[in-house]
Amino acid sequence: MKITLNNVASYKQPVTVEADKDINLFYGLNGTGKTILSNFLYYHQSDDPKKDQFQECKLEGIGKEKILVYNQNFIQDNFYSKNELEGIFTLSQENKEAEEEIKKLNEKRENLRKELENKEQAQSDLEKEKKDELNDIHNIVGKIKTDYSGGGRILDFCLDGLRWKKNLFNHIKKISRAETTKGVDHLGEEARQVIGENAQRYENIALITLDVEAVENNSVFSEEIVGNEDSLLSKLIDKLGNQAWVKEGMKHLPPEPIEDKGQCPFCQEETITQSFIQHVKEYFDESYRQKIQGIEHLQNQYERQIEKLSIDFYHDHPLIQKERDAFENLFNKLKQSLRDNLSKIEDKLEQPKQKVELLSTQDKLKALNDFIAEVNQQVQANNQNIDNKEQTKERIKKEFWQIMRNQYDVSILRYDRENQKLDKELQEVICNIESINSKIRDCERNIQNQQKRTVNIDEPIQNINAKLKKDLGMVGFSIQPHDDNSYRIVREGSDEGQFSTLSEGEKMIISFLYFAEQCKGKASVDDTATEADKIIVIDDPISSLSHTYIFNLGMWIKNDLFKKEFKQVLVLTHSLYFLNELKKLVEIENRKSKDKKRSMKFFHLTKDKEDKTQIKDMKENEIQNEYQSHWQVIKDYRQNKTGIDYSHLANCMRNILEYFFSIINKSNLSDELKKLGPKFEAFGRYMNRESHSDTANITVIKEMDPDMLMKTFEEVFIESNHKDHYNRYMNDERP
Repeated sequence: MKITLNNVASYKQPVTVEADKDINLFYGLNGTGKTILSNFLYYHQSDDPKKDQFQECKLEGIGKEKILVYNQNFIQDNFYSKNELEGIFTLSQENKEAEEEIKKLNEKRENLRKELENKEQAQSDLEKEKKDELNDIHNIVGKIKTDYSGGGRILDFCLDGLRWKKNLFNHIKKISRAETTKGVDHLGEEARQVIGENAQRYENIALITLDVEAVENNSVFSEEIVGNEDSLLSKLIDKLGNQAWVKEGMKHLPPEPIEDKGQCPFCQEETITQSFIQHVKEYFDESYRQKIQGIEHLQNQYERQIEKLSIDFYHDHPLIQKERDAFENLFNKLKQSLRDNLSKIEDKLEQPKQKVELLSTQDKLKALNDFIAEVNQQVQANNQNIDNKEQTKERIKKEFWQIMRNQYDVSILRYDRENQKLDKELQEVICNIESINSKIRDCERNIQNQQKRTVNIDEPIQNINAKLKKDLGMVGFSIQPHDDNSYRIVREGSDEGQFSTLSEGEKMIISFLYFAEQCKGKASVDDTATEADKIIVIDDPISSLSHTYIFNLGMWIKNDLFKKEFKQVLVLTHSLYFLNELKKLVEIENRKSKDKKRSMKFFHLTKDKEDKTQIKDMKENEIQNEYQSHWQVIKDYRQNKTGIDYSHLANCMRNILEYFFSIINKSNLSDELKKLGPKFEAFGRYMNRESHSDTANITVIKEMDPDMLMKTFEEVFIESNHKDHYNRYMNDERP
């Protein structure tokens, strides 16, 4: 058993004790911390609120053992607040069949407990593994917060209320996997349009209208346009194959009428006659001119349509700018087709006789308008999103988490597989634990049933009454049955409970005998603990007892508690005499015992100069008698090794002087101090006041300086001619 006391009373820092022997004996003067240690063990297995003061204390190395503690709390809880004793039940008449069955059941229960410990450890391991798996998946999906939350990120609102890893995982876990065409970047762009710094409504973009279809489908471009074939020059012009050249040259003919010959615009010679001019004009007759004018009109119409087609208007639109390259590509294809057709019209005018084919631009116009229509859909969606901002944010949030669910699908599926596997294993272990606990409860019920067959309330009462009268000579009162489960103390000639009329010594003896019977038997009717399941703790059971009673009490402890197979016994005492008696009794018993001998360990409780309790192992050869221990306290104080208060110091001085004068001079301390003079009488009253709270002396003697106290104590030995005795004990010169 490993006991650690910390942050309670004088245990101001952790103090650990390895009480690992069968019998553990603790020695310490009053005020060194024994009671705190026993109180910790007393309340450890209880639900008493007083247990809260020991929150920073620990008890290790025990399982289901029952701790039975005898101290002032035990006495108060069992006697001082009641008129009758609680019931004592013990195995008083052995029933061989029942005892053998109980033994088998105890062995079976112990095996089940070991199996239960293994299963509970397996449960703990599986629960830890589940926790680790959960932490892992929390860290994995927690990257969503790292990537998209904080720092002004546009999608930060999607994580509102989900920034804790646990909440984030629970949220994404509820989402079913579903295909989505959008990406996070697209959602981010949508969010910027709605809640970004540049969020705004947009105007629709007008579709492009071009009145070119009639021109492109006009049949004139597929005609061979020629002049008057009846003209004498028709064959020549056709041979030249260049009507446009001839027609252009006509603009430079000399003024009419020509009397003789004029300069030719084609060869620059004086060869042009009035007749030649007439023949040229006859070739380019009215029909020809009308067709050419028609083509020129179509050319002008087509040019006007091209001229009104400007890209600058569209470039200014923010949504067009985002798709600028795609828009310009479609726009340029349309415009290039228009220019190609215009070039063909020009070719037709150049060579009217040649057929040309204008390509339709309607497919390219439609592609461009389809693009604009898509942008307009974005405009409408953008405006609708802004008009319904909260709904838009909620939609984006939903789509965001759908994308995240798909992105982390592999990790979530792996976690689900592992978690389901662990859940299955854990459920099996829990079922096993429930089954084992059920079997343990069955064992305990059977043990109780067997114990009921041997319970006898009369024998423990008779045992206590016999010990009171035979061993101690305590007569005039006895313990009488109260009902089936309790008994009371009755004075001769009275039927009323008289426990409160007993002296402190009588109460101490009876309460300890009750405790011993309780240890040997059961603490309650439902108690199933055997001796091997019990740890016995006894705190200073000799207060207010004479040395005769101390010896008898030591014998009872040895006979009833040390000799039996209790798992462990801890005894705490302020008396070296009692400690030595217990030590001797155990050694004697071990020498006589043929069975397993009881191991012993000794501990020494002291206080340092800061009033902190220390507990150290104490070897057997270090155990002093009580007289020597009082000298050690005074010596430690002089060497500044202890923080003991003046009342304790005065108590040690009084005990030393009383013992010394009773042995040396066969006299009492008061007479000896009176002989030495008034100063020493005052010293005696001070010691009595400090050690016994003698209120009558409080006004007689003021607080004594500790140095003066030490000096006066030394002078008592000097003035009584026993300086050598003082030197021997204060300077470690004892023979």
